Amino acid sequence: MLKMSKNFNEKKYLIAGAAIFAIGFFFLPVAVKAATTVYFDLEKPVIYEGDIFLVNLRISSPDKPINVVDGTILYDNNNLEIKEVSIGNSLFALWPKPPVFSNNKGTLSFVGGAPDGFQGEKGEVLKIIFLAKGEGEAQIDFLDGFSVFLHDGQGTQINPWLRPLSLNILTRPAEIPAKDEWQALIESDKNPPESFEVAIGQEPSIFNNQYFISFFTTDKESGLDHYEIQEGTGPYIVRDSPYLLKDQKLRSIIRVKAIDKAINERVVEIPATYPPLPFYKTLVFWVIITIVTVVIIILFWIIIQRIKKKKN
Repeated sequence: MLKMSKNFNEKKYLIAGAAIFAIGFFFLPVAVKAATTVYFDLEKPVIYEGDIFLVNLRISSPDKPINVVDGTILYDNNNLEIKEVSIGNSLFALWPKPPVFSNNKGTLSFVGGAPDGFQGEKGEVLKIIFLAKGEGEAQIDFLDGFSVFLHDGQGTQINPWLRPLSLNILTRPAEIPAKDEWQALIESDKNPPESFEVAIGQEPSIFNNQYFISFFTTDKESGLDHYEIQEGTGPYIVRDSPYLLKDQKLRSIIRVKAIDKAINERVVEIPATYPPLPFYKTLVFWVIITIVTVVIIILFWIIIQRIKKKKN
């Protein structure tokens, strides 16, 4: 019988082990970047110190529909300051965590959701209004953990491609005035917020089963600023949805006013669900009638008694 040398056996095992490792490397599951991309879009790349300019955060997901984006944006707060964040033209209709920014920390965080999902290119997530407060280079980036979720009914999380934005803020020449792209957008917005409905609801888990109203709309240009609500002839008050009604008998006309950043407004009116009863059908009316009737009877009795006394 032919015997193999000890060295040959060792080499054989080393070669076999290397082959197994190589096969496992190629076939074991690995974290793969999705085709979904999140990036910043700057319409006018020339920025001077003192300019107010717009940066759009966009998402492209041509292959698979997505429905949630959750993350934090980082920016150089030495040279940049956020003045406002607009979600007016966002593809996301729900905001479990509306955009919140801190110029002290240089962060902008949010969670947005699209109930019907989104699949396509160049979808707008939100619009950031920056002030270029200092010259030099500035970076807008993503905090680790920025996530997107698929619209697959399972909440599958994916790691999108994230593309930061580098800016070069220039010294302003004396002959070039400062620009304000945000003010220009507001001034060009002549349209009210989108049409919407106001629904009256009553749920044991909300406001202790008392009547409330819910409503929602968007504004495709400057973005929604706030809502105002009026019950009956009372004053308009600034409130959000859902709103607990003061008139729990639902006998008042309800008006909800949506106002955008450009002060355009749209008003939706709900007629009283249970209009006030005619006066002759109210309890007060019949109490008054009863009192008057009793008074008349008493007076009539007194008059009769006096007449009888005179005859006697």
